[in-house]
Amino acid sequence: MRSVLLRLAGFTGAPILSALAPFLLLPIISRVTGPGGWADFSAGQSIGILGMVVVFFGWGVVGPVRVARTTDAPGRAQILRESLVSRAITTVVAIPLVIVATALVTGGEFKLESIAMAVAMTLAGLSPSWFCIGAARPIDLMLYDAGPKLLAALAAMPVLLLGGPVLFYPIVLAVVTVAAAAVHAVRNLRGASGPRVGLGRGFRVLRELLPTAAIDAAGNAYGATPVPIATAGLPPAQASSFASADRLYRVGVLAVIALGNAFQAWVLEPDATSPVRRHRAAILAHLGLGVFGAVGLAVLGPWASGFIFGADVAADPLTCVLFGVAFFAISSATPFIRNILIPHGRYRFVLATTLTASVIGVTIMTIGSFNGHEAVVAAGVAAAELTSLLILLVPGLRLIGTPAPHPVTVQTAEVEGSPSSW
Repeated sequence: MRSVLLRLAGFTGAPILSALAPFLLLPIISRVTGPGGWADFSAGQSIGILGMVVVFFGWGVVGPVRVARTTDAPGRAQILRESLVSRAITTVVAIPLVIVATALVTGGEFKLESIAMAVAMTLAGLSPSWFCIGAARPIDLMLYDAGPKLLAALAAMPVLLLGGPVLFYPIVLAVVTVAAAAVHAVRNLRGASGPRVGLGRGFRVLRELLPTAAIDAAGNAYGATPVPIATAGLPPAQASSFASADRLYRVGVLAVIALGNAFQAWVLEPDATSPVRRHRAAILAHLGLGVFGAVGLAVLGPWASGFIFGADVAADPLTCVLFGVAFFAISSATPFIRNILIPHGRYRFVLATTLTASVIGVTIMTIGSFNGHEAVVAAGVAAAELTSLLILLVPGLRLIGTPAPHPVTVQTAEVEGSPSSW
């Protein structure tokens, strides 16, 4: 139990630092940019998250599982090589796309800053966080993921407080993100033997990861598009209010990720003597976090957003309630996806569920945006997450007592994810 608590503390601390880093700056940025610019800057962040998903191309989902199930150093080094080459390819594709998308959605005097933020967020897909999670190394997660984000925020804070350009922050964030990824790669590959991974192998890896990447992309379609959709259709005041609620929600989701990171390697340990008990512990923990976060967003969201980002862009109370519903659903669904369905290779089922939820959510969000109803956009977020939870719940519970294949690879996932095995 002590080791579990230590792991939980380590994997929770890194995302807390990741959450703290932007919170040091976002209150300053929201006041410098004003209501209109705040919505544009938030839209750039959200589009950058989609770009980051493109760069990851499924590594954030299947990578921790592969690393956790590969105990030898050469095997883990080979996984890292494959990820570096394949993500270099996706980075070249993703950056032009996010530049164009951000330029189309945003406007006004902070367009360049919004584009720069989108690029910086996209480069976060080069982070080795997934590798650190799978290897159960919370210290590395601090050093190579959370630490650089905090360093960028601390470096930019005095510049912004002294009236410096907002552009300084995304530039520094991009530089430290790439540098941290490079240092991690050098440290983990030095002296490690293994076959060379060229572009040909990189493209084959991407082809193998396509089912996983599709799940990740579909999930983030309704996870990262609310602010761009709201910015495109709502009046600036409503769009900025929505962006504030969304920022609080996204920081809350970091707690869900932290909890998932803490439990994933523990639950999936090949030598676990009581896997069912571990699954139940993870599910109960996520349910508790979901209830706590939902109540917190609903009750404290309007006040907290006004205090942090400014009264002019405070979140609407009904919007906060709906984001609270979404938070409960996403927290509750996380252990079923990460610890049960994905390790069992149910990629196509999760993909179908995610696509269904995405279509429902984006449709409702778009209708709300172009009819000028902020709460309806938030209802789309809640509807998507609830749909996903309800569909995944029954098959997830049914598989708790069934051992996952060992080792888990993309190839076995594709075979076991066929419709006949659902």
